[in-house]
Amino acid sequence: MPHSPPRQNQTTGSDGVVWKDFPQAAHLNLVTTEIVRNFPRPLQDDQRRVHAPTLFAALGSVCGFASQTSLLALIKSGLRPEQDMMTHTLAGGRTFLFGEPLNQILMQGDASVHNPGLWPCLSGPARQNGCSTQDLPDLNTQFASVASRLGTAEEGMPDVDAHFRPLIATDTLREAMWAYVEPIFQQDYPDQPGPYGPLPKPFWGSAMAVATGMLFNTMFRVMDVRIAMTIILQSAIFGSKVIET
Repeated sequence: MPHSPPRQNQTTGSDGVVWKDFPQAAHLNLVTTEIVRNFPRPLQDDQRRVHAPTLFAALGSVCGFASQTSLLALIKSGLRPEQDMMTHTLAGGRTFLFGEPLNQILMQGDASVHNPGLWPCLSGPARQNGCSTQDLPDLNTQFASVASRLGTAEEGMPDVDAHFRPLIATDTLREAMWAYVEPIFQQDYPDQPGPYGPLPKPFWGSAMAVATGMLFNTMFRVMDVRIAMTIILQSAIFGSKVIET
């Protein structure tokens, strides 16, 4: 599907806040704007409506995979050690990536590359909308739930009531939406490339986390915050562990 690149001078809610005084601010703002503007489009029905749980699962799964991509780029460049990462192949043949550095860069970010992480990008808007800590899901529980479902029929499916489940399997969403979002990271368009060229891979996770938080904020009243965050977080954890073959 074609993308519509944002105008070069267009900024977003992250401009002057998340990327303030950061050398790549303009580049990150442009990419974040493009993701926020275009991400829901492939998920719209004929009436341009979006099934919220499916959108949240898609956002989370892509955010997780983008964070994995950023971490692997940092490891490849020698900026992060590899020894704390491991792969594990389950009985069904699927291989997943595990390691605390991956969990850290996904949820809490990496200050050295100005990656805010998914948790502050979700919990910040939640608190701004009046939620307390007790209203938010427990992060350790999210990791445990995802791990317990690997290798089962429920693999990748968020642990929520059936009414709130996404309409498409999480990994199918991740694969389809990654093909849609990767050209935004690469700033690769059929008519003309983006003005700054490809966004360096160490920033892909940060751009996607901020975009996810912004879209979550625009749909904050659609469903209970704990359910919405559970869908996003568990989809992100699963997406971060998937190894493409």
